[in-house]
Amino acid sequence: MSTKKKKVLTNGDTTFYQFDAQMGFWGVPNTEKEVSFQQRPEVPVRVKHNSDGNRDEEISLGENERSIVCFGGSHTWGGAVDQEARYTNRLSEIMNRKVVNMGHCSLGLDQVCLSVLQKSSKYKPEIIVIEQYPWAVHRVLNNYVNGYVRPHFVIDSKGKLQLQKVSSLAKIPFFRNIIGNFFAFRKEFTEFKAGINLKNTSGGTFVDPIFVSWKTRHYDYMYEIIDKILVVIRDYCYQNKIKLLFGLGAIQQQFGPKSYSELVDYDLPRKRLIELLEKNKINYVDMTEPMLKEHTQSDPVIYEDGHINAKGHDLFARVLHKEFIKLNWIAE
Repeated sequence: MSTKKKKVLTNGDTTFYQFDAQMGFWGVPNTEKEVSFQQRPEVPVRVKHNSDGNRDEEISLGENERSIVCFGGSHTWGGAVDQEARYTNRLSEIMNRKVVNMGHCSLGLDQVCLSVLQKSSKYKPEIIVIEQYPWAVHRVLNNYVNGYVRPHFVIDSKGKLQLQKVSSLAKIPFFRNIIGNFFAFRKEFTEFKAGINLKNTSGGTFVDPIFVSWKTRHYDYMYEIIDKILVVIRDYCYQNKIKLLFGLGAIQQQFGPKSYSELVDYDLPRKRLIELLEKNKINYVDMTEPMLKEHTQSDPVIYEDGHINAKGHDLFARVLHKEFIKLNWIAE
């Protein structure tokens, strides 16, 4: 008797995603599948989305009950880990209160911002946590991801942040591909003018230019957009009496061989992001030191591709909990 082989999800897979008019894409609601991930293809993982399209249980809150809501990308969603092992679930167990997971694969900080503004109020957050993988800040420049057109922000001639919504035509795959390919070409042409070729990764010597000090001018506009997005999120949380905390993960390259080139700095996007958080008086906790400290070759905190594993998620939850106490947001 033969058994059906489980699908192995690779990075960029959209099995659990569909078009969303506000966010560009969002989780398919009310779906449940047993799949495997490329990080450990031999291990089956059950993925279940609730009626809101989030990888979480149905959330119900008491009349005066408030929650902790966590946003982020595939690390928060829980790539290659069981739902119960994610940092949001572990945090809920540690604190004995409801923690909502609104992480989605490949979300940019712009989409996270829109999610905070448009989707978080349903869960009455007391605390919002935004998990940000420092390398992924570049997504605010990438308007076409995994076959979906993303809403994005631009800065107008008066220095104001303006939202570019997703065209209604993008609901139709044919038109979505046309729009997306235009955005992809525009991005590549801008990079070409800056001497950047992200497709030339052959030879084993490729270094992402986001880590290269002499390419920082190309990313100045990106960090300007991020600066203004942070202000929008901060002000929304302040106006709605929500405590805000960013959790910055360690990037994959920091676990590997050290770069001895003065032109390559794997800390560069993290340091730039921290500068902006501090400038805007936004609380953050940097996971780099604790993650590197607990990581060993025999007992790592990440998979080979940089996604955090169950041990990394447990550490992430414990560090967040300690930070809540340190900020006097919860009792010890």
